Amino acid sequence: IKTLFLLFLFQGKPCNYPVIKHGWLYDSNKGYFPARVNQQFVYYCDPYFVPPSQRTWDHLTCTEEGWSPEEPCLRECIFNNLENGHTPRLEKKVLQDETVRVRCYHGYSLQNNQNTMTCTENGWSPPPRCIRVSEKNFGCSQPPQIDHGTIKSSSSAEERREILEQRLHAHGTKLSYTCEKGFKISENDVIICHMGKWSSPPQYCISIILFLLFYSDVSCVNPPQVENAIIQNQKSRYQSGEKARYECIGNYDLFGEIDVVCLNGTWTKPPQCKDSQGKCGPPPPIDNGDITSLQQSVYHPGMTVEYQCQAYYELRGNRKVVCQNGEWSEPPKCLEACVISEETMKKHRIQLRWKHDKKFYSRTEDNIEFMCQHGYRRVTPHHTFRTTCQEGKVVYPRCE
Repeated sequence: IKTLFLLFLFQGKPCNYPVIKHGWLYDSNKGYFPARVNQQFVYYCDPYFVPPSQRTWDHLTCTEEGWSPEEPCLRECIFNNLENGHTPRLEKKVLQDETVRVRCYHGYSLQNNQNTMTCTENGWSPPPRCIRVSEKNFGCSQPPQIDHGTIKSSSSAEERREILEQRLHAHGTKLSYTCEKGFKISENDVIICHMGKWSSPPQYCISIILFLLFYSDVSCVNPPQVENAIIQNQKSRYQSGEKARYECIGNYDLFGEIDVVCLNGTWTKPPQCKDSQGKCGPPPPIDNGDITSLQQSVYHPGMTVEYQCQAYYELRGNRKVVCQNGEWSEPPKCLEACVISEETMKKHRIQLRWKHDKKFYSRTEDNIEFMCQHGYRRVTPHHTFRTTCQEGKVVYPRCE
């Protein structure tokens, strides 16, 4: 009894049957528990989860501290598309708790103005979608200063100082300059905070005499023409800081800013009116797969989405589909993998031909080679011992 007790201490504390979050133990291993130290077991992870090694399967090892790895299955996130942002040239696969840096288009940002995404247990956080930043987040820093001039205020010098020291001015804020006695603004005295930038300030305060000689008009005429659009309440002339608003006609949708702003004689970038016909609804669902980006309710002509398959499934066809004339191009298929059943092999008196081959999953059209177990002979024809995985189905040969 003493010898057995010492042997138990030497072997270490056994491990009970493991509960694998987002994974499972290979069925044939269930009769070996509690397990001894250094004993290994094959396990697999659920779709979208992988072992830390990022292999299809891996080993779970009983150690003196318990099971290793502690987290057998980690979420695997794929970064291959960024809505309203720069998509990477090459697909990136990252594990749970890892981050990637993204670049959104101008005027867009990830949720909460972040520029990194983290792979979490539930997928990307925030999701790979750049959203238009609200106007209140497009604030401007301190306004530029000019010689012989300061920001105009209706009250004291203290209020003017507070305006200059204010860290952020909201989108749309208007500030006016005033000059010292005997000087006059060389151009329009108003600056506007627009999408995080101040409009061009007056160059300087000049003497009134020089101002009368060199003053130039900074108003705007004729807002930019936009095809398939009209300008609401159009005027013959707009002062710096004034806006002109567009409205699309017929079945056209507006893309971009609805207003243009006259800034010191120059108009800001106008919007576009595009044909709204030929839109597509959500992309078609596929078995054992999904799109890599957040689903939208409406897609415009020419837009594309990309599909990915669940773990162990093989994508067949074009990974990307495109919206054309109101319809999606043909989506790909996710072909089911074949599970090599040890129970069936034992029943048929066969085994995998190559002893080192421990691959219990095979993709569609992969070849699988069997041989008879020792002491048994073929019953089915010779060619049946080299079979092919066909969309989840395997035809097993037989020995007796």
